Amino acid sequence: MNEQQSTLTTGPNESYLENKQAIAIDIQDLVVKYGSKRAVDGLTFTVPIGSIFGFLGPNGSGKTTTIKTLLGFRPPNAGGARVFGYDVASQSLQVRGRVGYVSETNSLYDFLTIPQLCAFCRSVSQEWDQQVVDRYIGLFGLPPKEKVGNLSKGMKSQLALSLALGSNPDLLILDEPTAGLDPMARHEFLNTLVSEVASRGKTIFFSSHILSEVEAVADWVAIIRSGKLVLCDELNHLKQAKKVVKLTYVDIPPATEIETLRCLPEVMNLAQEGRSVRLLTHGNVDILEQSLKTRPYTLRDVETVDLNLEDLFLESMKEVDHGH
Repeated sequence: MNEQQSTLTTGPNESYLENKQAIAIDIQDLVVKYGSKRAVDGLTFTVPIGSIFGFLGPNGSGKTTTIKTLLGFRPPNAGGARVFGYDVASQSLQVRGRVGYVSETNSLYDFLTIPQLCAFCRSVSQEWDQQVVDRYIGLFGLPPKEKVGNLSKGMKSQLALSLALGSNPDLLILDEPTAGLDPMARHEFLNTLVSEVASRGKTIFFSSHILSEVEAVADWVAIIRSGKLVLCDELNHLKQAKKVVKLTYVDIPPATEIETLRCLPEVMNLAQEGRSVRLLTHGNVDILEQSLKTRPYTLRDVETVDLNLEDLFLESMKEVDHGH
């Protein structure tokens, strides 16, 4: 038995598991190249067990390459990743035994009926529970005897999710799972993830470019760009860390007032439109609001607003562009 084969038959390193009990995915300094191009460039972050983790980035940022590497489809060029303690390069069989995967393309066999496709999946799965699959097929209202090729795109996504859950995975990896679905089908798909899958303690790791849907279901987010990590944090913490403060003056504030505001330590960015000034802030908003009360120009209104995920995403992209 060669070294790689012996690695495949052993479990994950015990001391590793003691230190990483609550981590489903552990990515460390991961580099994946296509030729000379680094599609993933020194990526490091972790995904907590039981989280719904949104994986975000512009098109071509390295999201799908990262997912393919986690599933053992692409070997790392440097660094590495573990899923439940198993190394994705040398123990990909064990990794895939714990993971359900739904891709954007849903490459299902169109010429098979749903029962035939279920039988095929059962034959290649280490563990299979047809009752679970039948339950989800019923939940989604899929025609149980239909040929896969006759299903709509939304139905195919729902079928792919049903099949992914058939092997009772601890981790569900979804790559743009709602791409091309209408809003109703997207809502139904995401509701199922939250109410059915996440409520059972499963970990969900999904990429999406529809930020509103990530915000509706995720509790953690990571944003990458050009293969590099831009940020990774709990969504609630991100929203608490940055706020928008809207100021409305009685008269149009002079340029000196704008420059003074811009230099305040809590202010990251500023935009003025007539008598209104929009401040992007971080840190303690209460301290900022106290200092605003001492300004020499009369304020009509001060309003603090939470940023939504789209705001956070766009601001993080701006910070990268400006080299912060």
